[in-house]
Amino acid sequence: MEEKKYSSLGEGTIGKLICKMSIPSVIGILSYNLYNIIDTIYISRGIGALAAGGLAITFPLFILLSAISSTIGSGAASVISRALGRRDIEKASRVAANTFGFFWTVAIIITIAGLVFMDRMLYGMGVTEKLMPYAKEYTRIILLGAVTSTGFSSLIRAEGNSKFAMYLWVIPVGANIILDPIFIFAFKLGVQGAAIATVLSQCVSVAMSLYFFFFSGKSQLRIKLHHFCPDAKIIREIVSIGIPSFLQMAGNSITIILINNILKHYGGDYAISSYGIVNKISTFMIIPLQGIVQGVQPIIGYNYGAGKKQRVGDTLKLASCIAGCYGALVSVMLLFLSNYIIPVFSTDTMVITMGSSILEITSMGLVFQGIYMIQTAYFQSTGNAKVSLLLSLCNYFLCFAPVIVLMSYLYGINGVWYSFPVSAIISLGISTALLLRLRR
Repeated sequence: MEEKKYSSLGEGTIGKLICKMSIPSVIGILSYNLYNIIDTIYISRGIGALAAGGLAITFPLFILLSAISSTIGSGAASVISRALGRRDIEKASRVAANTFGFFWTVAIIITIAGLVFMDRMLYGMGVTEKLMPYAKEYTRIILLGAVTSTGFSSLIRAEGNSKFAMYLWVIPVGANIILDPIFIFAFKLGVQGAAIATVLSQCVSVAMSLYFFFFSGKSQLRIKLHHFCPDAKIIREIVSIGIPSFLQMAGNSITIILINNILKHYGGDYAISSYGIVNKISTFMIIPLQGIVQGVQPIIGYNYGAGKKQRVGDTLKLASCIAGCYGALVSVMLLFLSNYIIPVFSTDTMVITMGSSILEITSMGLVFQGIYMIQTAYFQSTGNAKVSLLLSLCNYFLCFAPVIVLMSYLYGINGVWYSFPVSAIISLGISTALLLRLRR
């Protein structure tokens, strides 16, 4: 039955498949990213703007941990999707087992390095003296819980079981909503309480992942002990395909660090706090695009592996149209509702005024960003690692970084905000040119 369900990726109507695979992914990723949103609301309104600023400083670390999970998870999912398209269950099982071992090894290394160099890392992220105590409290616990920041939902989704992958995020977020006020207010742990609640909630996600693969009987994979033997070839394949995901998310992390350091020069603590809130709102609004990308990847990967190129092309076109329309809709919505959204996160007048203006400007880039993400996912799903890598570098390193440095130099703090839509337009132009050339 599971095999029949998965083979529908090569036979079902494209539009229905995109909805079926994407909607659970959208719900799941929205739920997962509520971790940081919920922490921000509780801390900003319950403790203050500076505490929220300290949390905002740590957001690049949160993204970096997610980037590592996404790198390993999306790379493995691509390999598994194509293996299942060829009915190679043995390889798919070996890939999954190697993914588990590789992820936890990397997570342990990051925890140790992060704790040893924590102060240097936070100063490098742009922390100020007033924000340092809050940032340090939150970071220490998040690092200790790094092993719970998994990307295993990608493996489950690669089998076509998008519903369980959604549960993998929704249920832990429900736990986080309950635990946050208990640890922050009832136990009076403040910022530390928010971090503890997040880590404990992620532990639920890990437990659910292990249950699916080893005890539920729902997985197509048949993972045995010998599959865990490290396979350098498989790990190289996972990393080479997944590295674009890492560069996109790590690029986002580096971008936030760059912006925080620029804001420390132009605006100080309140500019950092305001941008921190806006960035989390923007990230949250981008999540449906990420869900569409994750839902589309198995469809493209399976049909590419099965040699059905027409279906690959049809999927790409329809997904691009959906992403573009969503980006335009959200852009208009944020433009008109920014003055109502920011007060949900803060009662500080200065933060509300500054944050509303920032949100209106930066949201204009969403129109172009969604299509760009779909195009990058196409190259990743078809195993075209070189082009996918180039586009990932293009988005943040080759476009955004030089644009923001130049525009902040020319126009000050306003140049920082307008660099978002400008760099998004440039990135989309490059990716479209590459796609048209290679598709021909």
